[in-house]
Amino acid sequence: MTLDRIYEFGALFAYLAVLLWIGLRSARKVHSWVDYTLAGRNVSWVIVLATTAATMIGGGASVGMTSRVYEVGIAAAFITSGWHLQLIFTGLWVAPKLRKLNLVTVGDYFELKFGKFARLLAVINSVIFLLAAITAQLAAMAMITHSILGVPYWLALLIGASVTVFYSTVGGIRAVVQTDVLQFAILVGGIGTAAALLLSRNGGFEAMAAVVGSEHFSLTGHWSGMRVLSLFVAFLLGEMLVPPYAVRCFIAKDAASAKWGVAGSGFFLLLFLPIATFVVGASAAFDPAIRQAVEGNVQLVYPALVRTTFHPLFSGVMIAALIAAAMSSADSSLSSHATVVMEDIYRRYINPRASPRSLLRVARYTTLLTGIAGTISAFLFTNIADILEFAYDFWAPTMILPFMVGLFWYRENRVYAVVAAMLGGLVSTVVWRFFVGGHSDIGPALIGTAMSVAVFFVALPLTRGLPLGRLFQPKDPYAEFDGEPS
Repeated sequence: MTLDRIYEFGALFAYLAVLLWIGLRSARKVHSWVDYTLAGRNVSWVIVLATTAATMIGGGASVGMTSRVYEVGIAAAFITSGWHLQLIFTGLWVAPKLRKLNLVTVGDYFELKFGKFARLLAVINSVIFLLAAITAQLAAMAMITHSILGVPYWLALLIGASVTVFYSTVGGIRAVVQTDVLQFAILVGGIGTAAALLLSRNGGFEAMAAVVGSEHFSLTGHWSGMRVLSLFVAFLLGEMLVPPYAVRCFIAKDAASAKWGVAGSGFFLLLFLPIATFVVGASAAFDPAIRQAVEGNVQLVYPALVRTTFHPLFSGVMIAALIAAAMSSADSSLSSHATVVMEDIYRRYINPRASPRSLLRVARYTTLLTGIAGTISAFLFTNIADILEFAYDFWAPTMILPFMVGLFWYRENRVYAVVAAMLGGLVSTVVWRFFVGGHSDIGPALIGTAMSVAVFFVALPLTRGLPLGRLFQPKDPYAEFDGEPS
């Protein structure tokens, strides 16, 4: 083995060993399902900021979107700003209200406001989103290790998934939060340093534009304006209030910590990540050696850039940073999915009187089994960006409008209209994505969200006076957001 390989493998295994240690250490602090799924509801705003940002910078935001920048230019970096804008909005106006409600899952919120049927739709969407997110991040993790270190994809997937699933299973959200703090530091340091070095080495933006072409530096150079708008909307709404971010509101020690932790992560990422992503992706397009190395598989752009550009010591750090990106999103999705199964399925439909010990056991087994299922899916489906776009297409049309109505415009007589909007958004998304839209530049998320809004306002006057059936009866239709958090 060459010295370069020793550096790279050494950095990887040292990093994985630290994560395993954190998982074992966190497991000793888990005494109940509240510790396992909500970290005792006692996380400061600084830690909320770090864990939210680390979750956002996943394999899709690093490996996946860098590949898109390599293909289409600055437009791919621009649309990712939608992620960060939604965090700012969520933090400033939504997170404090959610924290005061003392909820456990997104499904709890939907039943609180719109009844059991709305909760069921929310749970289905949560499961779809989380399984897709887990698959995408595990695939990104394996792709990074395979491309840079030359390890077979299946072996890279097995190693990365085993570590992630282990510390998530034994430590729950406590382990996730603690590993996220480490991963946040590695991610920001690694990606930020790489972008600065590449920009300096390539002579700045003007020199890069002269080589890769001005289209790469134009929002509509490779994509149409409608394509850019559709994807921006998908990214803006596609992860808004998804379970991994909602739980960051629930675990904060108070409403202020939820507010400034989530919003702070959005402000920081907005100023950092789109620029860094564009510099790295454009630098790959600037380098003929990179273009040759990734011919036929653009997902290899970031790994190829790391391997061919940097000193082995720094490439070892970058390997850890890239794997940290995927792990920080995968572990959050694993933890959130375990909470959904425990709270929304097991306790709701299977064993309403389950003991705290039983709930903890269900959450741990769910984390383990979901990790195994996600690993198998990541072996079968490897296109990271496509998997994430699929998840976004179904979340936004079904979930965003009910959240906004429930938080800012709630009345009991709007329940039927909200449920109709959820169904209208879901059906229109399915029809557009699989039967009508084809290769249209108008994305399913945009069509589905627009249809959801239209159905809501059409159904509102038609259903306002109808009595609410049992499945549509809110748990507390006039709940206020002024309770003290537990």
